[in-house]
Amino acid sequence: MNTKDHDGIFKTAFKEPKRAASLLKLAAKKNKSLARFLQVVDLKTMRAERTETNRHGLKGSADLAFTLKIKNSNNKAKLFVGLVLEHKSYPDNEVVSQLEHYFYELFRLSRPDCPMVAVIVYNGEIKWNPLKAKLYAKYPEYFHDIGYPFKIEMINVGKEVGDIDFSKLNPYVALTLVAMKYVFNAEKYKPLMDKAVAYFTNPKNKIDANFIQEVLLYLGEESSSEYREAIMDRPEIMAERKRNGFVSVADVIRAEGLAEAKHSAVIKALKRGKLTVEEIAEDNDFPLDEVLKIQKELS
Repeated sequence: MNTKDHDGIFKTAFKEPKRAASLLKLAAKKNKSLARFLQVVDLKTMRAERTETNRHGLKGSADLAFTLKIKNSNNKAKLFVGLVLEHKSYPDNEVVSQLEHYFYELFRLSRPDCPMVAVIVYNGEIKWNPLKAKLYAKYPEYFHDIGYPFKIEMINVGKEVGDIDFSKLNPYVALTLVAMKYVFNAEKYKPLMDKAVAYFTNPKNKIDANFIQEVLLYLGEESSSEYREAIMDRPEIMAERKRNGFVSVADVIRAEGLAEAKHSAVIKALKRGKLTVEEIAEDNDFPLDEVLKIQKELS
């Protein structure tokens, strides 16, 4: 199972309300329940909200939180709904408990009249449907129709996010969705990744270089060298690399590999325990403070 954490790129891609709205609209084409939700809200009124929670000193954070206005509600009524997007890349039996916590911390306590819709965005390789679970499954059937105080929707990226039109979708949304598909089934989604690379290596299509590298970091060993080199050789990324002393993507990969090799050598030397930390630092051309830090982590 691939449990690689990529909440980072999920948050970066969908933290902007317009991008989050485009994800919802794309998934709603195949998700009837989600489509019903979109029929009653005005996506143009979506606003980002705080995600941090702190109950009894226990700090946490939802992935993304928004509020949006109910469609056709007048200004006096001010009917708003809370929206939480929670990403999962593997089955998590605690997700509903998480959502319940977010409901009370983010909305119920400060806005008691504001309902919440929680959308689980799932891109894992294992079949999973948390919506089938009963709240009081261990109790007699009489209690099984007790529900949660909020609505739950689920987006299965592999099944419900179909055609990705790079010319129409926001580039952050498109690239993230391709990555979320490709990382769990590279063979199946290689044609899609090929299209994505062709699109994003075109300098005319503007996208932040840091985000592209964030996606590559997420893909890691799953991304082939051809994709890595093609994307990282975009002019704006190359300019940044040159400012940092790199000439080409090959230099970047070599430098990263050398640093990793040195780090591994330091760990092995510390575990053997035959040399002093000063000797290990000198032998491996590694900063002494970093060697001491690794030593502390190993102890």
